[in-house]
Amino acid sequence: MGTMKDPKIRHRLVLPLLALALLALLPAGAAAYPSKGGGIAGNSTVTIFLDGKLRRALEGAGVQVLPLKPAGLKGKALRFPLKEEGIFEPRFGTGYAFLRGGVRLRSGSRTAAARRLVLNTAKKRLTAVVSGHTITLAATDDVKAHRTDLGIVVKVETLRLTTKGAQLLGGELGRRDLFRPHKLLGRAVLAGEFFTVPVTGGTIDFSFDEGFRHKLESLGVSISTTGTVTPTGSAPLAYQFPEVKGEINRTLTHGGIRTGNDGLTFVQPASPQPRIVTWTEIGLGFENGFGGEGSDVATAVWHLPDGQRSGTPIGQVELGESPAFDPKTGTFSAGPVATTLSPYAVQPLNDAFAEGKPFFTAGEPFGTLSFAAGVR
Repeated sequence: MGTMKDPKIRHRLVLPLLALALLALLPAGAAAYPSKGGGIAGNSTVTIFLDGKLRRALEGAGVQVLPLKPAGLKGKALRFPLKEEGIFEPRFGTGYAFLRGGVRLRSGSRTAAARRLVLNTAKKRLTAVVSGHTITLAATDDVKAHRTDLGIVVKVETLRLTTKGAQLLGGELGRRDLFRPHKLLGRAVLAGEFFTVPVTGGTIDFSFDEGFRHKLESLGVSISTTGTVTPTGSAPLAYQFPEVKGEINRTLTHGGIRTGNDGLTFVQPASPQPRIVTWTEIGLGFENGFGGEGSDVATAVWHLPDGQRSGTPIGQVELGESPAFDPKTGTFSAGPVATTLSPYAVQPLNDAFAEGKPFFTAGEPFGTLSFAAGVR
């Protein structure tokens, strides 16, 4: 989360372009995950397990297998964090991932390093830069995938050395006997979280701050609900909004959620006709906070007395970066947390109910907010 200067904003432009590129690589009949959701987040990993026969041969020849940071070892396997530029189609595991770090093979004073690895299941290959040459290090014809709540697991069961890969590795180490074309290099498993995942349902709960409610009452403003919105309390005045949709991720750094066209109606008796403001599509934006680091916004579609319709945020909220996630139900939840009045909500409220006078002010306590959002 963060301000508009946050580098994550870049991905809102980059990911749709990557999705379009992926479409050209997909097999006939395969449709990409909705373009907003197929991007791989930076907390994803690829683990490469060397073939047991090859690993024992390397150990017997005194060849060390060393990860290059930020890659590391998980037992005897190599684990690589991923860059966020990757993208995968969730049904077939078609896509590509850019691995961070690399691997170095050392035999005495001789070394061979593979860097800038790219696992491309669309083209069924693992590419790398070895001795300054960009090559297909290994090929595969065995890719399986399954969806998880937050992303995808892709299993590449067979990675076989190419002729060029075997020649470069063996030549650099002076041990061509250890690397043979078409022999197993190993297998790979990608554990990926998508940039965002679709929300399939849930609720948003909101209660007004008592001081804010009294300010409305002092202006003669009453509040009522429309449609499926449910009042859940009178002191404080609280409501639940159903039918949550949108997109979300584990750290609330991207996406947003909103409810349907039902909402709250604010009515101030006036002559010759009452002044009415309606908020519909109540929601939360996770990447457009106008506060400090970690800020989010409470959003709504405004229907104003002069007939105008606006999408001005109604509040600022600090939900944090670790919402609770229940893997048994596939549900995120966060809050309740305090919400303050958005600077962009002040003038519309003052114009509607206070004759333009500075009655409402930015940052004043507005209420508390929480949500539950399912991703199954």
